[in-house]
Amino acid sequence: MRQYQFVDIPKNLRGKTALVRVDFNEPLKGGRIKDSFRIKHTVPTIKLLRARGARIVLLAHIEDEKKHQLSFKPLTREIGQMLGAPVTFDASYDAEKIRMLAEKNIVLLENIRFHKGEEKNDPQFARLLASFGDLYINEGFSVSHRDHASIVGVPTYLASYAGPLFRREVEKLSHVLNPSKPFLVIVGGAKFDTKFALLKKFVPRADAVFVGGVLANTFLAAHDLEVGKSLYEKKALRDIQKHFLLSKKIILPFDVRLGDKGRVESAFEIGKNDCIYDIGPQTIAVLGDIVRTAKTILWNGPLGYLEGGHDQGTRDLLRLLARAKGKVIIGGGDTLEVLDQMRIGKSFFHVSTGGGAMLDFLADGTLPGIDALRKSKARVG
Repeated sequence: MRQYQFVDIPKNLRGKTALVRVDFNEPLKGGRIKDSFRIKHTVPTIKLLRARGARIVLLAHIEDEKKHQLSFKPLTREIGQMLGAPVTFDASYDAEKIRMLAEKNIVLLENIRFHKGEEKNDPQFARLLASFGDLYINEGFSVSHRDHASIVGVPTYLASYAGPLFRREVEKLSHVLNPSKPFLVIVGGAKFDTKFALLKKFVPRADAVFVGGVLANTFLAAHDLEVGKSLYEKKALRDIQKHFLLSKKIILPFDVRLGDKGRVESAFEIGKNDCIYDIGPQTIAVLGDIVRTAKTILWNGPLGYLEGGHDQGTRDLLRLLARAKGKVIIGGGDTLEVLDQMRIGKSFFHVSTGGGAMLDFLADGTLPGIDALRKSKARVG
């Protein structure tokens, strides 16, 4: 693993405008922010920049469950309360106006993904963004696996720095790349293609790999076991059979919760009309034995269908891990929402703001956002 030495943010920023890429893509309910995990984690950065005299312009995006882009305008006051400072919304993307507004309050620009140039990493759009500030700070680790203008384009034109949260993510996650053993990996959620690289890298390195969530259904199906009407990915079966089927390190659920009422059954006795929604208590008990001896534990992705309220397995595992003696590192947006509700985040070595970014960093040892900072005027070694 390459050890990145990030350049420190200048201590005197009086008269300077800091363009800060943050991730405020929080879940919403009834038009209000349902969970503020990522926003709360940027508060120390905002305080640090203001203490050093900087004016602040924030770049971010927000979307609903179906990936429809939303406006920040109705959320501006709420975000300001969370940040503990006045926030002014601006949709003009006019450099002169933005700089003027930033003299009085923090400026939150309209959803950056409303502009096609963002996801295309259009150089002209990146130059426009760069004109809003005198320096750039990436505090959006969780979106830094994207080749977007606000992540990799802006550092081409401005002296650029990793924010404190960004740096902490890299430092903490790097422990997994050379873990103390025994090493336990727990992978849940769905979308096998997003977990494939992680599994391929860490199955040989880990002492045990537990698979839960929809991913577990797919693994069970790959073993020719009945999964009934459960959701699973048919297109992933061949890759699982080719790369993981014979591995003795991979552990699948022993029992599962079926249907809306959560009836517990053996994972080997699933009927054709059954639907798996979560893992069962016997599986948690087996994991408990492994957790007690593990020195490093990595977890990404929920173990049940959280959207439908099936979070018992995820909550049981969080309680179990909160008592673990080893280093526990957790990531993944859905899991973080449950964790925030339980208020036990301080029990763990690290809770990552990243889902996909965490997976990509662990698989590749870097991210497009890190590489962009390395190439910027404020270089990282």
